[in-house]
Amino acid sequence: MATNQGCKGLVPRNGLDSKYLYHYLTSIVPLLNDLGTGATFKELSGGKLKEVPVPVAPFPEQQRIVAILDEAFDGIATARVNAEQNRQNARTLFESHLQSVFTERRDGWVEKRLSDVCAITSRLVDPRKDEFADLTHVGAGNIESKTGIFIDLQTAREEGLISGKFIFDESMVLYSKIRPYLMKVARPDFNGLCSADMYPLTPLPNGISRNYLFHLLLSKPFTDYAVQGSARAGMPKVNREHLFEFRVWLPSVERQEELSAKLDALHDETQRLESLYQQKLAALDELKKSLLHQAFSGAL
Repeated sequence: MATNQGCKGLVPRNGLDSKYLYHYLTSIVPLLNDLGTGATFKELSGGKLKEVPVPVAPFPEQQRIVAILDEAFDGIATARVNAEQNRQNARTLFESHLQSVFTERRDGWVEKRLSDVCAITSRLVDPRKDEFADLTHVGAGNIESKTGIFIDLQTAREEGLISGKFIFDESMVLYSKIRPYLMKVARPDFNGLCSADMYPLTPLPNGISRNYLFHLLLSKPFTDYAVQGSARAGMPKVNREHLFEFRVWLPSVERQEELSAKLDALHDETQRLESLYQQKLAALDELKKSLLHQAFSGAL
């Protein structure tokens, strides 16, 4: 193998097992990172690397430690794969059910353009004015992809905003028109301001329920449509005309609410399972760190 100058080839000698050295270096990655220097990206010099002390146990002890770590890490790797697959399966199940709802057509359902059932009624306001400065501001970065969860919210005053923002209330659905493949959609339970790069959509009476609109905007049929219409040089963006031309088959508003309630329940369960498997992945990472610490502190 040939490597570029960004790699260091370490040759073990004087009774040092290569796998033992590998595991030890893995255990001190934070230390090695701290020793790195550089403004653009950190680089660990050969001189500093040579100064790093290595606890060299007798060779048979090194082999014993390597055997224990290899076996344990194989098990951890298998457990990680299973947990990650289970996490993905939970997400896939929800997305499959979501897609089935919005590709369904039954008797009594009618085809509508999005412009027939929702509108943008908000106006742009100056976030520097006292009446708006203390309202919570929502930008695309404040919405978690695919979940609609708000993160890191601040007021317009706290962010020091100066450009025009849309005002929204609890009756609306917020949809980010930038990079539609990120699927950033939210149902606010507060009044606030949103970025001009978001559409505050108001469901029209007897057309579409707010909850159904939320799930529709997260569905694969709509996302595929939005992505296809957002191709442009630089930043993918869904324009208003394309958005409102989307067609969807809709049941009665009452039926929409029933379907939305089921989707919300399934989404909550999916989130619970994903969180559970994420905790398991974090626990496996901590177990690996703990084993490495024990191995090189004489406790294994």
